[in-house]
Amino acid sequence: MGVIVWVAVTVGLRLFILQPERCGNVGPDEVRGAATAAVNWLIRNQEADGQWLYRYDVEADRDLGGYNLARHSGVAFSLYGAAAADIPGALKSADRGSEWLMERLIPAGGGVAVDDHGATVAIGGSALWAIALGERRLLTGDDLYDVELRGLGRFLVSQIEPNGAVAKRWDPASDQPVFGEYSPFFTGEAYFALARLERLFPGEGWGDAADSIGNYLATERDETEDWFPAVSDHWGAYGLAETAQWRDLTPAELAHANTLGGIFGPQVRYASQRTKSWFTHLTRGRQTLGAGLGTLGEGTTSLWLAAQLEPGLADLEEDAAERSRCIAGLLVERQVGVGEAVGFDDPGRAAGAWFQFGVTQMDDQQHPLSALLQTLPIFEERA
Repeated sequence: MGVIVWVAVTVGLRLFILQPERCGNVGPDEVRGAATAAVNWLIRNQEADGQWLYRYDVEADRDLGGYNLARHSGVAFSLYGAAAADIPGALKSADRGSEWLMERLIPAGGGVAVDDHGATVAIGGSALWAIALGERRLLTGDDLYDVELRGLGRFLVSQIEPNGAVAKRWDPASDQPVFGEYSPFFTGEAYFALARLERLFPGEGWGDAADSIGNYLATERDETEDWFPAVSDHWGAYGLAETAQWRDLTPAELAHANTLGGIFGPQVRYASQRTKSWFTHLTRGRQTLGAGLGTLGEGTTSLWLAAQLEPGLADLEEDAAERSRCIAGLLVERQVGVGEAVGFDDPGRAAGAWFQFGVTQMDDQQHPLSALLQTLPIFEERA
C-alpha cells in the first residue's frame, strides 16, 4: 500500500507540479528575425498621424478601437531600441510617434507632461516618453528633444513624495500630484527615466531624484503600497541597470535585484509550461499574453545587464541569461509567421504579432520587441 501511495504522489507531482519547461531552441538569427517582424507589424499598422493600431481581432478582421498614451510612448521606446539594433524603418516610425506626442504636451509641475485629457493626468505616458527620448538621444546624439526631455524630467521629479514614492496622477487644477494613489509600474518607469537623465545630463540633479525612488523601491514600496504578491517590476529592473551605468549599486539595491530575480525566474518557468494542450490549459491556465511574456524578458535581460556592470550581482548573471533565452524561445515560437498569416483575412495585421484568443494590442508587440532586442547580446556572448 505504501508503494502505491508513493507512486501516486510521485506521478501527481510530475503531472501537476513538476511539469517540464518548454523554452524552444533559438539563436540570434531567429531572435533578430522575430524582432524585425514585430517592427514591420508596427510600421504597417501606423496611422498617418503617428498613432499605431491599438487593439485588433484577427479572426473577425476588426479594429477594436481604444487608445492608451503610456503604451504609445512605450512603443516609441521599443522602436528606438530597434533603430539602435539597425532594424530598417524603426527610427522613422518612432519619430512619427514622437511627433504625435509633441502635440499633446502641456505645462505641468514646473515642466511638461503628456496630456491624456482626463480630469487628472496619469504620469505613465510622460515617464515612458522620457525613456523613449532618452533612448533616441543615446542612439543619435541629436539634441532635438532636449528641452522636452528635461521638461518631462522636471514633471516627474514634482511627482515624488518625500519618502521616494511616486504619485500616479497629477491634478491640472491645482498643479499638484494626487498623493496617496499609486501604480505598480509608473514608479519604476519614473525611476528608469530619471536614472537615464542622469546618464545623459550628469550633474543636473537627476541622479538624486532617481536614487530617492530607487531606494524606496528597494526598501519599502511593496509593503507601503500594499502590493501582494510583490510587483513583478520590469521597469524597476531597467532602472537598476541604468543606475549601474553611472554608479555602484547600494546593498539595498543589490538585494532588490536578487528579489526581482526570484520573482521573474518562477514566472518564466510557469509561462514556459503553458502550452496549447488541454492538459496544460487545465493545470497551468491559458498561455501568457505577448505583453506579459515580453515584460518578463525585459526584466530578466535588465538584470543580466545590471550583472554585467555590477560585480555584486555576478551570481545572478547566468540565471538571468538562461531565463532570458527561454523567453526569447517562447516569443519566437508564439509569434505569427508569414506562412501562418496568409490564412487570415488581413495578413498584414497578423504577421509579426502575438495573439491571445485572436486578439492583439500594441503592447503585445512593444514588450516582446524590447525583450528580443535585449536578448541579442546574451545570445551573441554565448556564441
